[in-house]
Amino acid sequence: MSRKKNYRLKALVLNPLTLIIYGIISYYLYSLLQYGGVKRKLPIILMGTIILIAWVFWCIYKFRRQNQSSHNTDYFKTWYFIALFVLISTTVVTGANIYKSSIPFNGKLSWFIHDLKNKKEIKLIHNNIYDDGLEGLFEDIENKIDLPEELYVSNEFQLRFNKNGEINYIYTYLYGKNHKGETESFLISYDRNKSKNIIVSLKGYVDADYDEEMKFQPLMDLMQWISLDEAVHEWDQEQYGILYRGVRSWGYNRDGIIYIDENTETRQVEIPDEIIGYTVSVYVPGKEDIISPLRYIHNGLKIVPSEEDEEPKQWDIGYNYNDGEETYFLDESLGYQLSIVDAALGSRFYALLESKDGGDIWNTINPDPFLNHTGVSSGITFIDEKLGFIGLSHSGGSYAELYRTEDGGASFEEVLIPEIEVSLNESENYNPFDFPEMPYQEEGKLFLLVGQGQDGDYKGGIKAMYESKDGGKTWDYMKEVPLDN
Repeated sequence: MSRKKNYRLKALVLNPLTLIIYGIISYYLYSLLQYGGVKRKLPIILMGTIILIAWVFWCIYKFRRQNQSSHNTDYFKTWYFIALFVLISTTVVTGANIYKSSIPFNGKLSWFIHDLKNKKEIKLIHNNIYDDGLEGLFEDIENKIDLPEELYVSNEFQLRFNKNGEINYIYTYLYGKNHKGETESFLISYDRNKSKNIIVSLKGYVDADYDEEMKFQPLMDLMQWISLDEAVHEWDQEQYGILYRGVRSWGYNRDGIIYIDENTETRQVEIPDEIIGYTVSVYVPGKEDIISPLRYIHNGLKIVPSEEDEEPKQWDIGYNYNDGEETYFLDESLGYQLSIVDAALGSRFYALLESKDGGDIWNTINPDPFLNHTGVSSGITFIDEKLGFIGLSHSGGSYAELYRTEDGGASFEEVLIPEIEVSLNESENYNPFDFPEMPYQEEGKLFLLVGQGQDGDYKGGIKAMYESKDGGKTWDYMKEVPLDN
């Protein structure tokens, strides 16, 4: 077989269509690792790869069946080297972009690498709170991760279980100092409907103020002393919850208050002193107004009420912004907040909190409202107690996504907004509208303005208006809207 014959085969393999398909694969591979989108982009990458492999085998098969005396020219050699240059250039550029996406918190790949290093999945073996208590849960965790001897709760500890004692849900953010005196953090979550494993995220941002009123040990003590199955037996419900926020003040309200100590002796409060202490609340989720929670207070650790009267934070009805956290109040009592639980180099991880008392007490109702995506929140609004929207921006505000809930924030789904293409030049179109704002309601319909982000310059940055007649499930494009509207 001649060298020209070899060049003919190589030129046949690296024909223009092959280079185009390879370029498409490279682009979508980079885009996947930079921005994510497995469901949409991975099939294209796989299909292109299959076509290229099939093409190579077909070329080899066809080449071997051809007449060996067929005429050859230097054309094949010239094209081969041109195609090889294009192939190598495409590979180098793609490789450089993929490398950039792997730089910490600069792309989806970097977050995947970060999670690979700092996120641990631990099988929950001791999954019955009646039989195993909290000790069993943390025994499973400590078999894989070394926890500091003294831990603090950053926000709260939540656990839910069914009437048989099987744990369904866990959420807490703990921190403490390791043996080197360095602060370590542990975001612990578990959802039985999604996985049988506990997820522990390490090395996240935490406001480590080491507040003595947020010590974790009192929770462990109280859970050892409480006879949980007996406490909830009379309620006869399908689901129960446990909530711990360190020291809490109950004023003079004795409803459901029980002091408890290591001798498992409990007593109802009969004296009119202010009730305050490390508290574990046992309750029925969603029925707190009907079934009064039991509030177990650590009888061995006395807390002296502060003499200082702190002025409570005032919230406006509607949108509020404070220290990077966005809040929306439907009325004077009911509010929702996107609370930062992890942050690094411009990207953040949020939990959705809810308050029913005007912002005095906040409960986590969704530890992952953005479906494991990170960025910077770009808005929050609620139309009513069930229907609400939140936004997440990326790349310094260049683009964003919109998420919708119809169950009061318990779950979210990303909103698909129809793309509107405009002319970039004589041969190309593009969609400049990629930064959705918060929907608003008028005359029973929802309206949405979609801007262009920080990098948009189409017609001076005008916006697109959309309309929805089904509560934000689907959207129809209406018109372009000038900035002064």
